[in-house]
Amino acid sequence: MAMIYWLWLATRPGCSVRFCHGVLEQFGTPEAVWQAGREELSHLPHINASRLGALMEKDLTYPRRIERDCRRLGIQMLHLQDPSYPEPLRQIADPPLVLYVRGTLPDFTGQLSISIVGTRSCTEYGLHAARYFAGNLAQQGCIIVSGMALGIDGAANRAALEAGGVTVAVLGSGVDVCYPWEHKKLMEQILRHGAVISEYPPGTEPKGWHFPVRNRIITGLSRGTLVVEAPKRSGALISADLALEQGRDVFAVPGDINRASCAGCNRLIRQGAAELAQEPSDILAHYGSGEAKQEPRRYPPREQKQVRQIPITEPADQPKQAQSTAPAVRPKPKPAVSPVERTVWQAVQQGHTTVDAVVEATRLPAASVLAALTMLEIGTYVRLTGSGYQTAEDI
Repeated sequence: MAMIYWLWLATRPGCSVRFCHGVLEQFGTPEAVWQAGREELSHLPHINASRLGALMEKDLTYPRRIERDCRRLGIQMLHLQDPSYPEPLRQIADPPLVLYVRGTLPDFTGQLSISIVGTRSCTEYGLHAARYFAGNLAQQGCIIVSGMALGIDGAANRAALEAGGVTVAVLGSGVDVCYPWEHKKLMEQILRHGAVISEYPPGTEPKGWHFPVRNRIITGLSRGTLVVEAPKRSGALISADLALEQGRDVFAVPGDINRASCAGCNRLIRQGAAELAQEPSDILAHYGSGEAKQEPRRYPPREQKQVRQIPITEPADQPKQAQSTAPAVRPKPKPAVSPVERTVWQAVQQGHTTVDAVVEATRLPAASVLAALTMLEIGTYVRLTGSGYQTAEDI
């Protein structure tokens, strides 16, 4: 089946993934949708003027450009009906129509896959727990899936590599765009010993709303999701909810009852939404996979193989990493901020340095706060430090 029509359908503006799945149920193939006329398309469920206009736009220039970019950068494209498309992801309610892949996809059907998620504003306790579980599970042959974000996600991806295991990072940008830019070396290592995947075409810059959306891919690829150190309102809890909706298992690492950053995990356990995980063996035993190592250990670096180097671009809104320790300064003009982003920035300036604290101060939904902080980071209005978020300069 021609990939060009899958790319065309997947990039229709205003047409959500779920809407496109409904269209495919009516027409069978993307090519049939492309060939359909206005009269046929106007009878689709949930159609409106905007969606009808998008489906009536038959120009294939942009899909062809995507194909050329993927060939040039060595990016693999997998459509939903491709035999290589990960089977666990295909089974969720809204799988991506097209996946972009760099590196080598592991065998999600034959191996146990566990996603590890948590807050970006994590403590040393959270980092230790993420490394402990990811390293030992990877050593036992589990695929570790995460989002390569700062904090818990990146720690899990890195520990899996140090254990000699396989890890997959799901991005909220194109697979040729490194975000956060601090994880450029980590991304290169993942490409050698796993895969970086996304539903966004090459060159797509990170947007705040991309990250909650991509979480369904993280959980959809995994048999179980482990939540490590999450406040009671956080993106990690969105992932836990998604995993439950997808019929997947959820585990949580218990935390200090006096720490706001652990409140979400503790609540998941208390409500029975997640199984308590104190050791990697708790997760492995759930799947009858034996026992993990009971003590965290450090693993020697893997032997580096010579691989084709594919350029990793940083988002246009990203500052280049400086050689000094001074904060990177992005050249003017800076992007404008929305009212929500301004409210979140003001909360950080007032000393609310964690996602949970900003949510409490602003009374905004956690997803809105996470999206705003992401965009403020991209614009270098805030930066994440060891003590939490700090304002970088005035808006």
